[in-house]
Amino acid sequence: MKTTPPAFGLLLAATLLSATPAMARDKDHCNAGPREQWKPMAELATQLTAQGWKLEKIEIDDGCYEVEARDKDGWKVESYFHPVTLQRVR
Repeated sequence: MKTTPPAFGLLLAATLLSATPAMARDKDHCNAGPREQWKPMAELATQLTAQGWKLEKIEIDDGCYEVEARDKDGWKVESYFHPVTLQRVR
């Protein structure tokens, strides 16, 4: 009869347990509260444009504002911003 080495079982358990909180957290990453308190996307666009970003798209994803843009150095960026504070979260 073949048995699984104990180290493999521990590794598998650790992997599954460490992945679970990350999966649950991604559903509402920003936890921003009611949308009445959110700042408009246009305000975020103005803020990022002033920093030299060239915006391609802003949308809502996982309770955050998701921005696809090119930064001031021309690098492609996909970033998330808290809709109440407009601070970068990822």
